[in-house]
Amino acid sequence: MNAVFLGGGSLRLLPLFRGFFSKAPEFFRNGEIRLVDLKPERAEAVGKLILACPEYENVRCKVIWTDNIDEALPGADVMYLTMAARSDPTDTQSFFLSTRYGFHSSDNLSVNGAFLSLRLGRTILNIAKKMEQFCPDAQMLIFPNPVAVYSHLVNTHTKIRALGICGGFCNHRYDLTRLTQGRDEYDDSWDLVAAGVNHLSFILRGKWRGKDFYSEVLPESLTDDWKPVVCDSPFDWARRAMENAQVMMYNTYKRYGVVTFSSEGDGSAHLDLENAVKLQKMRFGTGENFNPVEAKRIYETRITDSFRNFIESSKHPEKIDWDSAGGNYGRNESDISIPIFRAIAGVEPMRIVATQPNFGAVRGFDDGMPLEYSMDISGKTITPVENLYIPDPYFGLISSLSDFQRLQSEAIAAWDPEIFALALEAYPLKQFTAERRAYYKELFDLYSDIDPHMLEAKKYFY
Repeated sequence: MNAVFLGGGSLRLLPLFRGFFSKAPEFFRNGEIRLVDLKPERAEAVGKLILACPEYENVRCKVIWTDNIDEALPGADVMYLTMAARSDPTDTQSFFLSTRYGFHSSDNLSVNGAFLSLRLGRTILNIAKKMEQFCPDAQMLIFPNPVAVYSHLVNTHTKIRALGICGGFCNHRYDLTRLTQGRDEYDDSWDLVAAGVNHLSFILRGKWRGKDFYSEVLPESLTDDWKPVVCDSPFDWARRAMENAQVMMYNTYKRYGVVTFSSEGDGSAHLDLENAVKLQKMRFGTGENFNPVEAKRIYETRITDSFRNFIESSKHPEKIDWDSAGGNYGRNESDISIPIFRAIAGVEPMRIVATQPNFGAVRGFDDGMPLEYSMDISGKTITPVENLYIPDPYFGLISSLSDFQRLQSEAIAAWDPEIFALALEAYPLKQFTAERRAYYKELFDLYSDIDPHMLEAKKYFY
């Protein structure tokens, strides 16, 4: 099969391809890898190292690199998006600003995520429109956040099928093992069905090693004397975050009989905003001595040096220690992309929790609402799991967050600042308050790199 990787010069790709070739070689045999990047020297480095890595012998497929998307699209089976919208100093400043106003900042399920959606949104829409011409049957896999916004955008405004994939899909295999087994370990025995929005979904049913999740696993483990597992991390904020996640999941089970699917901070912030903001402050501080000019210099130097070293190594691949774990040259066999590619290739079906418009899957929501839910992938067929719903008392919250994401998508499609203002107003936390309007005004000033036309939305927050 043929796969296009947009952002094909990304440093995360070589370890992923080594994992692909080891665990999903069937997809790539007799096919092509097409790396597309506006900086072709980066894509060339990735391509040369793909050809040099030991796992390449499992596939022996064609590898090309280009900065011309039109050259890469014809005959593609999969379009894989791996661009990034975040950059410093803006990213760090967004944490300071959000902490000051009592909000949580992220690139996804947050107001900051809405602003970031404007950086990549039109690019993704234009790519999908090109796909209609060159590869109308290809599946688009979207990894850049906010995945729900982009998935809705492509599925609603083009004929291309797009699936929003959360890179943190496997987080629950850590979270639930800590919560119920008292082990700070990864366990892939969890077989669950969930629904919600990306980063805030709820487990509806499931099993762990033959035991029913809600009638056996949770009652046996979440007793009155339960304590969170102390997690291993060199960072105080990370240990606190993992402990807070366990406590939050324990409390939602005890109060409402339901557990969240995973513990991403921006999703959890909607259930426990006060602790989320405290943790954000603990991690980033409040920025009294922050120098944005110096931060930008450090950020750009780090990026430049990383790519320079990577490109240089592609000229001498014989010097690389391919057996060394981790880093830009390691082998990533746990990425969620690998079983997805196996499923698309028809090797074996995969059940995943991913994001696309509802399409009648989740009870009580219109077809066009962006939601995250369990579905089965087999070849090019994606089938929602039956009997999906949002458990009480979270239906209203999830409905509001879904509408927040839908309006972002519509604003991008129309490139309309008024619709973007409506999207910001639809965000459910601290809604319609003077404090929030002041926060929004400062965000417009912070994200000044965005198209001035869309920044006109600021006038609606007087």
